[in-house]
Amino acid sequence: MTEKDHLDFLSAKADHLQAEKNNTLKALEAICSARSFNVSLNKLEDHNLILESAFNKMLTLARFKNAGFMLVDENTGSFTPSMFFPQEDKDLLLGEIERLITDGTFAMAVKSNNTTVIKSRELRSHVLLHAMSTVSRTRGLFIGQLSTPKEEIPDAVFFLVTLVMNETAHQLESFELYNRNKETNRMLSESVRRLEASEQKLRNFNEKLEAEVYNRTKELKATNDLLENEVSERKKIEKLLLQQKEALQELNETLESRVAVETENRRKSERILHEQSKLAAMGQMMKAVSHQWRQPLNALGMIIQDLLDEYDEHGISKDYLIKNVDKSLKLVMHMSSTIDDFSALVRSDFEKDSFDLVTAVREVISLVESQYNGQGIFFEIESAESCDKNLNPEGIIVCGDSGMFKQIMINLLSNSKDAILQRLESGRAEHGLITIRMSCGGETAKVDIEDNGGGIPEEIIDRVFEPYFTTKRQGKGTGIGLYISRLIVQEQMRGVIEARNSFNGAVFTLHLPTRTD
Repeated sequence: MTEKDHLDFLSAKADHLQAEKNNTLKALEAICSARSFNVSLNKLEDHNLILESAFNKMLTLARFKNAGFMLVDENTGSFTPSMFFPQEDKDLLLGEIERLITDGTFAMAVKSNNTTVIKSRELRSHVLLHAMSTVSRTRGLFIGQLSTPKEEIPDAVFFLVTLVMNETAHQLESFELYNRNKETNRMLSESVRRLEASEQKLRNFNEKLEAEVYNRTKELKATNDLLENEVSERKKIEKLLLQQKEALQELNETLESRVAVETENRRKSERILHEQSKLAAMGQMMKAVSHQWRQPLNALGMIIQDLLDEYDEHGISKDYLIKNVDKSLKLVMHMSSTIDDFSALVRSDFEKDSFDLVTAVREVISLVESQYNGQGIFFEIESAESCDKNLNPEGIIVCGDSGMFKQIMINLLSNSKDAILQRLESGRAEHGLITIRMSCGGETAKVDIEDNGGGIPEEIIDRVFEPYFTTKRQGKGTGIGLYISRLIVQEQMRGVIEARNSFNGAVFTLHLPTRTD
């Protein structure tokens, strides 16, 4: 290439970059000048104004022949048609959506949460797709038929499209939360009205009761005067007292056997509660396994579907087949390791009287971490040098059964998860965090499980280990998890479990005896 050709090439490249810069600035100016959505939520009857505002902003970024919105039904999880511009092109766009669902483009656009532009054979033009998603879930999908080719639209426009769609998704979520709060306030007002009526009835009852007490007091005074004049009744009373004394002696003689019976009944009740707690922990573990299997199963499904597509388009080469077989085997091995984690968690080593504390904790975290991460809850594990296997190969050997200890950990982590999810749903926290600290000294090891779930009210924190006492909503908890955990720690492991509040949540501490031999 001559020097003149090189200069011409650089000049053409500079002109191209300048044109891209001008197009980007125009797109930014357009989106900044677009009418912002400033209607109060309490003035909205439905989400139409939100969708119209989003479409007007989209028009400032690109030209569309037609466009429409599909919203996700929260109860069924399916996409339903909502608004179309113009309305008469609704069937045309729905037909295109059916084709995109069939070839898998629709699912890809929803999953990517980025701008997707494809060439439609039926419409003979480019079609733009973009999901409307928030952290909690996908709210819907925008589809628009472009009036200009994709190549004429600057890349910055597609980035701005993502901003508009994310903003629209958050506006839809805010509108939905506002309606829920509105209904909750209505129900609270109705409850207050019923409570006021109950208070009035109680006041009337108290007035009636006071009158009754006055009359009864008057009658008792008259009776007392009569008894003072009936000295002859004293002998009957003394005889009755003697009979009661004999009955009390007989009761004392049989008290020991009754205490033994009541003690056995209490042990049976505790065994039943233990089994109930164990089933609840099993339920938590099964949820974790289900969550860890869902992603590799979806990946296997995509590999199988891709095999068919590759066969139809190019045929399947040996290298391609080997590559996909390796991917599938890795997914299968991952699922197999999940089964090993689950088996290790439910195994109860009754023949062993000790276990490695650090290993047991990490096995529990390995099983539930993926499920909790998917709900916005993350783990931090901190351990002292004496608990680090790289520095101390023998680890921390704790007295007790590892299966029972893992059941306690499942119960405590489940309680932390429920508290954190309530804060995430209310918007009082951006993410959940559970911190597990392990330390040891002398003949005792300590495990702290701390969360950022807001803590336990101080007026009830001393009651959290009572049987059937729970702070969760009805149907969300049995109130036996912490009670069984305390029984296992105190009676089976000869340790101590405590509850307290930290700056931003609750802290449960286990003090466990270590093996000294």
